[in-house]
Amino acid sequence: MSSRNNRVVRNRERSSSHINGKTIGSVLAIILVIVVGIVFVWSKGKKQNSDRQIAEEINNISYEYFMLSSNENVGVIDKQGNLLIDTKYARIDIPNPSKDVFFCYAEDETKKVFNQKAEQILSEYEEVDVIRAIATEEIGEFEQDMEKQVLKYKKNDLYGLLDLDGKVITEAIYTEISSVKDRPGRILVKKENQYGILDSSGNSIIDTKYDSISADGYCSDEDLYQKTGYIVSEKTKDGVNFGYIDAQGNIVLDTKYETLQRALEYEEDDIYLIAMYKGKKGVFKNTKKMIDLNFQEIHYSELSKVFIVNKNGKYGFYKQNGKNILKPQYETYSIAGNYISVEKNGQTQLFDSNGNLVNTSFYKKMIETKNPAYFIAEDEEGFYSIISKDVTLDKKYVQVEYAFDNYFIVTDETGKTGVINAITQELEIEPHYDFIIQIDGTKVLQAIDGINHVMDIYSKDLTKTITMKDAIVENLENGFGVCYSETDMKYFNQEGEVTQNTEVYPNKKIYAIRQNDKWGFCGNTGKIIIEGQYDLVTECNEYGFAGIKKDNKWGVVNEKGDVLVEPTYELDTYYFPQFVGKYRLTQSEITYCEEVL
Repeated sequence: MSSRNNRVVRNRERSSSHINGKTIGSVLAIILVIVVGIVFVWSKGKKQNSDRQIAEEINNISYEYFMLSSNENVGVIDKQGNLLIDTKYARIDIPNPSKDVFFCYAEDETKKVFNQKAEQILSEYEEVDVIRAIATEEIGEFEQDMEKQVLKYKKNDLYGLLDLDGKVITEAIYTEISSVKDRPGRILVKKENQYGILDSSGNSIIDTKYDSISADGYCSDEDLYQKTGYIVSEKTKDGVNFGYIDAQGNIVLDTKYETLQRALEYEEDDIYLIAMYKGKKGVFKNTKKMIDLNFQEIHYSELSKVFIVNKNGKYGFYKQNGKNILKPQYETYSIAGNYISVEKNGQTQLFDSNGNLVNTSFYKKMIETKNPAYFIAEDEEGFYSIISKDVTLDKKYVQVEYAFDNYFIVTDETGKTGVINAITQELEIEPHYDFIIQIDGTKVLQAIDGINHVMDIYSKDLTKTITMKDAIVENLENGFGVCYSETDMKYFNQEGEVTQNTEVYPNKKIYAIRQNDKWGFCGNTGKIIIEGQYDLVTECNEYGFAGIKKDNKWGVVNEKGDVLVEPTYELDTYYFPQFVGKYRLTQSEITYCEEVL
């Protein structure tokens, strides 16, 4: 179950289990310096390894327990579907779904903490609670992810940290404890009106000396949030000044800037910071100034890897290394990968990323694509075409969207959609579909004929591999996809080729099979477990439960082939339902189960 910066985020899945039932001598001195240096390097390496381990643990937390919703109240079940806590509470928090620590709230907000045996725990403390980020207007308190490794406890009106087993991590010396938004595993603490950062083991990352601290929002696909740094502030007589501290707690920029933000969309160790001083903005690469503080606005383009600057209302461009590409003299711009389209005195020009003039054709607007070789151009009449350094697609369309490689999805004046090869300028798929979309993370196209209710799947070489009527397509987490209808189901890989469920799920105990237009299950040796008797079935999920459908009603079987619920559930669902025991599994903003009434 998961960012990258909303990409991923780009999939960080929330694992909070919270819901309202009603609605994380000189020679000796030299030796000493060397020893200290060695210890520091070793400690830093050890700490970075610890950070990676914690990041991986948080990202890969397994669901052993679920909140269960029933009749506007909530309880807890385990992953076998056994009821552990009766559904009699107004809300329940499960900070870490792999640990049996359940915060159960009554209607009057009185709280008790239970384990899986329904025994009250952590009652020896004055107060114990989950840790969330400070609520903001944009994101309400109960929409925050909870810290998954630690809790907070109260003693003498101050707070400290506990682990999930109830062991004290820090003494109760803080006036406030909260999590850092977009940086799980880091704890924001407040003491004497100043903020600092701790890790989930209680180690100090940033001393409690700042007036505010926030994560910079950086998250990479490879390292997740390990390289997320912090924007800190201090109040002075002249106002609030901002500085920057990296993920290891090292000061990169002192608190002297009026505004500060990190350029986020790149994958490398260097930190690019856009800072404003005395009303002018510039760019720092780590501690080194790359672009002078001389501009009103600066933005970063991920695809082109350039900084766009604005001075007196005119735009200019700089490379990541600080080299100026084009001086700020242009009224409008658009960026298409390795190309920059600008307008000056009513004339549109196209430059490459080194500032060389490429094309002087006039277009109203140029739109970047994920392929740096191409951009989409809009003319004065509102028609779109495909442009590159070497190719100009003469035919115009009412809509053009980049797909992958050299392929573009185009819509003609009749409103029908097809696919064109920008190199050959030939239509690879004739425009007769109502719409075509690329399936996320793949080179697979899903094409819909709305009149006939037919869906086609095209592989990366644009071969039609699947045709199904009234079908639904799901992109599976393991890189495969599935399309299914009321009576049929087929799997495909990342290239759009049809594959078998045994390849998609190599470690299942039973598999869905079709026999004489009916569905049942076989074992991993091929032996029939349940004869084909259902209109449709799902594969067993990671908890060992599958859905069975008959006469538009759903039931549940386990991975042994035992029928837990005959097809009696009338479910209003667009996608395949998921189950844990006899309960329906819901995965949206949070993951929980609900009783089917």
